[in-house]
Amino acid sequence: MRKEDPSIQEAPTTPDVEAELRAQLEASRREAEELLSRLKYLQADYENFRKRSAREMESTVKFAHEALLNGLLPVLDEFNAAVQNVEGPTGEGLRMVRDNLWKALQEVGLKEIPAEPGSPFDPYLHEAIGQVPAGDLPEGSIKEVLRRGYRYHERVLRPAQVIVVREGGEVSG
Repeated sequence: MRKEDPSIQEAPTTPDVEAELRAQLEASRREAEELLSRLKYLQADYENFRKRSAREMESTVKFAHEALLNGLLPVLDEFNAAVQNVEGPTGEGLRMVRDNLWKALQEVGLKEIPAEPGSPFDPYLHEAIGQVPAGDLPEGSIKEVLRRGYRYHERVLRPAQVIVVREGGEVSG
C-alpha cells in the first residue's frame, strides 16, 4: 500500500476551477462597471465645474468695470452740460473730448437708457422726480428728462430722472 505525501495536494477538479474563475471574472466585471460608473460621474462633475467656473469668470470680467463706470457718469454729465453751454472753439474741443469719452464707454458696454418726451414711463429704467398735469402728452408718459440714465450690460447703473405726465391735478416735485 502506498502512503500519500501530505505535502502533495490533490489538484482541484476542472468544474471547481471553472466555477472559481467564473466567479472571479464576474467580480472583476462588477468592479470594472462600478469604476466606469464612478469615472463617468467624475467626468460629468468636472464638466459642470468647468462650465460653472467659465460662467463665473465671464460674469467677473463683465462687471469688473462697473465701479469705474459709476465714477465716470458724473464726468460724462459735466461734459454734456459743458457742451450745451460753451460755444466756439472751446465748446468744439469739449464736444470732441465728450464724444471720445462716450465712444470709449460704449465700447466696454455702457448704454444710455432711452428716455424721450412722449415715451412711456418705465419704473425699472426711469426715476420719477416730479409729475405735471396732462397736456398734449398721454398720461404716464415722460414730459421731460432731467438727467440721463445708463445701463451696463443688463444692469441699470443709474435710472434716467424724468418728470412724468399725470391726469389732472397739481404739479408735484
